[in-house]
Amino acid sequence: LVLVIGFSLASARMDARINEMLEHDGTQLHLVSGFLGTEVLEALKHLRSLSTEAITLAALDSPEPAQLRLLEFSFLTLAQRNPLYQQVRWIDETGKERARITRDKGELHVGAQEDLQDKSDRYYFSDSNVLLPGELFISRLDLNEEHGQIEMPPRPVLRIATPVAGSDRKRRGIIAINIDMKYLFDFARNMEQADAVAEYLLVNQEGVLLNEDFLKVLAEDENAQDAGGIGPVIDEEAPGVDFAALQPELWEKALAEDTGSLEAADGLWTWRKLSPVDTLKQLTRVFPEHLVAFDQMIHDNFSLTLLAHRPVGTMEDVRSENRLLMSLGIIFTLSVYGLTLFFYLSGTARARRLEQDAASAKERASDMARMKELEERFHRLVEASTIGQLVVDSDGRIVISNHAAEKMLGYQKWELQGASVDALLPESLREKHVGLREGYMQAPEARRMGEGRNLSAVRKDGTMVPVEVGLSPYSDEGQPMVLANIIDLSHRKG
Repeated sequence: LVLVIGFSLASARMDARINEMLEHDGTQLHLVSGFLGTEVLEALKHLRSLSTEAITLAALDSPEPAQLRLLEFSFLTLAQRNPLYQQVRWIDETGKERARITRDKGELHVGAQEDLQDKSDRYYFSDSNVLLPGELFISRLDLNEEHGQIEMPPRPVLRIATPVAGSDRKRRGIIAINIDMKYLFDFARNMEQADAVAEYLLVNQEGVLLNEDFLKVLAEDENAQDAGGIGPVIDEEAPGVDFAALQPELWEKALAEDTGSLEAADGLWTWRKLSPVDTLKQLTRVFPEHLVAFDQMIHDNFSLTLLAHRPVGTMEDVRSENRLLMSLGIIFTLSVYGLTLFFYLSGTARARRLEQDAASAKERASDMARMKELEERFHRLVEASTIGQLVVDSDGRIVISNHAAEKMLGYQKWELQGASVDALLPESLREKHVGLREGYMQAPEARRMGEGRNLSAVRKDGTMVPVEVGLSPYSDEGQPMVLANIIDLSHRKG
């Protein structure tokens, strides 16, 4: 009986530790998924607007040097406002670049005529050039190529494109934007630095590992090599590594399930599939007028799998700890069995209960510390977003404001925190908004604010800015909260 109890306790504790690691890694992976769709949504709006601007149409009809300079200036202005845009281009119907803006090491450059390239053999051109004007194309995430060669150091990009036509309705090629996806890799590195045990990898839908730095870390791990893992077969000259061939069992499960976990010979794996198109479908329920219906959106079945890996050494540490605990549990159980009467008479049982209470308090404190860490990471994600975001509590008080919202509304950092969200509305609407806000909190749901009406926000200096606001309710430690996504319409193109 004592052995059964000991094994049961050790097994239960080990399951709890593994579940704790899986839950932690799953939460980390979930934080990334919302960002991807938000960034692509904003870029698609810019692309649709850019393709219908008067400057663009004039260049399509008359691609003379003067018109092309104006088009390049329009591209340059767009790229200056959006630091993730690595390239903005007009590629004509033959596949020849006619105007291009490129960001290199943070600096924007206008492509000289002799540097413009033929992209007729690139899949994103051929796939998007056959679409109808107004339809949108989203590429897969892969490594950027220049002059037929993969750019070094490797640059992961996502391309969006739409076909364009002149006033005579003849095709004039495509307008394309390259979105630099380096921020996803930076986020993965930051997560690894925050958790020295876990490693995070990004794999595209073709099974190609895109962040080689993590693969090289695994290659140096002797345990992974001894277990027949991915370490011994790394080609450091290749810009992308076939992760699917290196981890066939894991990749097969990851293809079949959007989220999951697997304990393999080289450690514990957790994964989550990121699909910006799926996220866009959710976002367009809040802002439906900004995109055509999704049966008109053409994309390349883009998906990206983010994996968290805990080496086999971590699992061995958990097992060793539990073997020790099992031995101690058996000894403890025997001691309790033999000395129960003594403990009862001497009052030690009461002391034991106090110890248990103290242990429970310590565990609760540890849980609170983990929750605080997750909350801080959530704050960093909100702060990094290019869309203005406010978190508002049930009393209408602003709990969190990111830099984009503060800049849009003219406030310094932290000035909005603790302020009433009603103060951001025109004075004539504030009293009415109190009742509307309280009614919304009775039955909160994800939707647009002020459906069918033109909304304006009041800046700190009293001026007005036209906005669109999406509301997304959630619960934080049992308290109702609302995440407000605010889009500035004052710089809307077209």
